Amino acid sequence: MSEKQTILIVDDSMLNRALLADMIGDAYRIIEAEDGKQAVAALQKEGAGISLVLLDYVMPQMNGFDVLEVMNKNGWIKDIPVIMVSAESDAAYIERAYELGVTDFINRPYDVNIVRRRVMNTLMLYQKQRTLMGMVADQVYEREKSNNLMVYILSHIVEFRNGESGMDGVKLMGAEAPAS
Repeated sequence: MSEKQTILIVDDSMLNRALLADMIGDAYRIIEAEDGKQAVAALQKEGAGISLVLLDYVMPQMNGFDVLEVMNKNGWIKDIPVIMVSAESDAAYIERAYELGVTDFINRPYDVNIVRRRVMNTLMLYQKQRTLMGMVADQVYEREKSNNLMVYILSHIVEFRNGESGMDGVKLMGAEAPAS
């Protein structure tokens, strides 16, 4: 059996973190951060071990957008999906979140079925993406290995042919090659 995927829940409200953790259930390993600075520290420590981040926007010291900017700067956003969770519903705010790389957006108050489904779908999508990337990398490796083998074989054929006939009998542009 594989180990549980890790979800980082980032919210300054302990109640919201507990609520989200309860909604997701025991199927995942949960890490919590109460502000953006703790979230960045958890991302630095766990790295790609984090499968998903549920990120609130409004937090002291470092808000959700600040966390997203750090994730972009460090390249983490490419490998770790983020679902923004917030009571904010302004279109400009949501658009900014998507521009910074969030995968999805969940408004408060939370609906347990929506939270579970979006978490599952996002994790499944990223797992499929990782699988496809692995398959492509394997195919590229196999093709490169095959090409290297072909070059090796052809170079030995050319070397063998040169050694077999030598330069004595080869005519270069209509003239005989000098005798050795």
